[in-house]
Amino acid sequence: MKRDDADTEKRVTSSGLGRKGMAAIIDAFIFITIIGLIAAGMFAYSSAGTESETDAKKLHDTFFGIELKMNDVFDDGDTRTVRISDLLAAHMVTGEGDVREYAENVLRSIIPPIYRFLMVFEYDGHTLTIGEKGGGLSSQYSADIMITGGKVMRTSLSLY
Repeated sequence: MKRDDADTEKRVTSSGLGRKGMAAIIDAFIFITIIGLIAAGMFAYSSAGTESETDAKKLHDTFFGIELKMNDVFDDGDTRTVRISDLLAAHMVTGEGDVREYAENVLRSIIPPIYRFLMVFEYDGHTLTIGEKGGGLSSQYSADIMITGGKVMRTSLSLY
């Protein structure tokens, strides 16, 4: 057995890799791993808070994907689930309900607080605005939303 150990040590030493060489290779691998982790962390940090959060189209689609119960905004006890666009249209025509305040709270909760916004709704000759302009325009999106009953609501979301 002594001979095998000596042969193995001789082969390792003859290839130029002794204990110091192996330690240097392991140190290099550790260094490369640490640099890779740092680079990945910097990339993740620099991409946070970019277009995915501030894209007006995505925020617009998120807002109009909301469904809620009628009695959340009207005091009539009706528990039917309705799209927020239908509630806005009803509010714009009748002026009843807390739909405007509810919509404003929803918009403020989904739009990052560093942005100002202006959302404009046009329906059946009525116009409703939520928010205010400010600074330079960052992103904007407009769309037509079909309201139950067949009429169209024109909407526009601008982020500043």
